[in-house]
Amino acid sequence: MKLVVVGINHKDTPLEIREKGAFIKRTVKEGIASLLEEACIEEVIILSTCNRSEIYVATRDVEAADQALRNFYIEEKSGDLENYLFCEKGREAILHLYRVVTGLDSMILGEDQILGQVKDALELSQSVHGCGKYLTKAFREAVTFAKKVKTVYKISETPLSLSSTAVKHVKRSYEDYADKKVLIIGSGKMGLLALRYMAAEGFNSVYMTNRTYHPGDEYRDIYEGVNMIRYEDRYEAIGDIDVIISATASPHVILKRELMPERKKPLMVIDLALPRDIEEAISEMDQVELLTIDNFKDIIDEKMHYRERVAEKIALEIEEEIDGLMVWITKSKVDNMVAHFNQVSGQLADETIEILNKRYQFEGKDKEFLEKIVHSKFREMVMPSIRQLKTLDSEDDILRFEKTLAFLFSGGNAEAAQ
Repeated sequence: MKLVVVGINHKDTPLEIREKGAFIKRTVKEGIASLLEEACIEEVIILSTCNRSEIYVATRDVEAADQALRNFYIEEKSGDLENYLFCEKGREAILHLYRVVTGLDSMILGEDQILGQVKDALELSQSVHGCGKYLTKAFREAVTFAKKVKTVYKISETPLSLSSTAVKHVKRSYEDYADKKVLIIGSGKMGLLALRYMAAEGFNSVYMTNRTYHPGDEYRDIYEGVNMIRYEDRYEAIGDIDVIISATASPHVILKRELMPERKKPLMVIDLALPRDIEEAISEMDQVELLTIDNFKDIIDEKMHYRERVAEKIALEIEEEIDGLMVWITKSKVDNMVAHFNQVSGQLADETIEILNKRYQFEGKDKEFLEKIVHSKFREMVMPSIRQLKTLDSEDDILRFEKTLAFLFSGGNAEAAQ
């Protein structure tokens, strides 16, 4: 069994393309169910964030899985994704996963939010029986490792996320930032993070709205003076707002140009959602500045040099950590083969006993003796091969052994023992 990941991310895929490959919770479940119908795919986890859309699978046929995942993106999402899709296989797929979880592959180096997003992706796949022991092991080990290095190296001692970066950008942009009226649209994780950072940075006038109305009491332990606005009243409220930070999980835009009030004062709009929340035409309005996720690639980061040095150390530890996981994956293949051949020997023994019983009609102690001796002899038949198999530690040697034994004991079906 090997791991394969196919997807798109912020490195070389424009925002307008990335949003075509994005998943929401419902489409993640549908995608997992669809991919598990592919003969070459055993397990699936889909990781979809504002900066990436990636599908991880466990497979016996990496080339077939690669093609199946590419076809899925192109046929189920958009043909525009074809030239942007990347694929990593085997060890490189695991390396990529570790870099993602530790924040080394993030737009904001070392950011915190990705760790929770990876855990959520694993849990969602588990909830619909999308992943088994291979992906579960890989994701859990990666999450555990990420927690360890963040504690040791404190790469994110100052909280980092798109939400925190957006709030800091607002703070830098206005000398009188504390008095600016800010509207946060969305009360999910990113919206609540933005609210928390607003409180920490001393913003005095913060409003929130969400498609599902919540009374302000729910958020006053985060920001005591938060003002709640009903979602249907958002356009009326915007006229008096200085900054909008939008981070919903809506599959459609939630602010349209045709419904926006004309501006009497400057408005900064920050769209942290993918798919985007804000209609692009809003940027053409007078006195409106629209920022999207990709604008934050170039935001000034005072601690970037420190995190870059730390990232180099973490990258070296990842290589060592993966060595242990690769050994586990290799040994798991041996364990599966041992279990398979024990099963084969047991089945052959049962078939032999059935044939003999039909011919000689054994009963009582004679039948018990027959069953015991036949099972024992068939077990002895495969034990030398099993002992030899357990001594192997090279994946190439295991693969050769696997194919030989599968051919001998599975009627020439080399896939049966994998």
